[in-house]
Amino acid sequence: MTPTLTDEQFEQYQSDGYVVVEDALSASTVETVTERLREYTHGDREPADAGFQRQLEPAVERGDLEVEEEGDAVRKFEGLGMVESDDVFRAVADDETLVSTAEQLLGPNLKLLRSAAMFKPPQVGSEKGFHQDAAYYPIQPMDHVTVWIALDEATPENGCMTVVPGAHRDGILGHEAVEYDTDIVISETEYDEGDLESVPMEPGDALFSHCLLPHYTSPNETDRWRRALIVAYMSSRSRFTQDDDERPDWVDSVHITGEEFPGCV
Repeated sequence: MTPTLTDEQFEQYQSDGYVVVEDALSASTVETVTERLREYTHGDREPADAGFQRQLEPAVERGDLEVEEEGDAVRKFEGLGMVESDDVFRAVADDETLVSTAEQLLGPNLKLLRSAAMFKPPQVGSEKGFHQDAAYYPIQPMDHVTVWIALDEATPENGCMTVVPGAHRDGILGHEAVEYDTDIVISETEYDEGDLESVPMEPGDALFSHCLLPHYTSPNETDRWRRALIVAYMSSRSRFTQDDDERPDWVDSVHITGEEFPGCV
């Protein structure tokens, strides 16, 4: 595959822990993905039938906030079933630009660790506190790459990604659960406002971030949707650090490209 990152972009990823590839997905692909997601939120497709989970906004589930349709309260879809059962999402995971970039960062042998969709419905989408993606996944080494793909314009007002450049070099930090077991955030941090960097993006742009990069997203305070698709790649030489019966349900892998290795993921 043709390399997608320039030397400067590769250096930025190594030093800052993230890099944005503009127009990684075409406008037509973004439209196709957005339409498919809406079929699951407002149509007749059921996430459970496709083997992945749906999560609603906690405030709506508690009854603190009302919406006209349940689909207007979806917080996220999560699960490798998205790519295992739906050809639209699988095509994104196999996209040449995304895979080529991941190969530059991780090498030629790749597996998919995560597939998800993140929603921030207008005036409903809540914040996601500071966290590191590595805290969710018992794998070594901690170098997998999360790809956050904007499906709408992402701005500070509607909850674009905010990162701490270079903080991936601080290692894994302590996390604690907030609303529920899988809503974990960094418990203590010395980062202040001057350390933060907002990352506005256009539809089709892809943010590649190191799994140790601290990041968060603010609430959506606008009248516009802010939707994003996530795929996370790891080297096929990675190892799960927990036995099968101890690993969380969401920790698994799907082969993407290259070789597979005995004893590895």
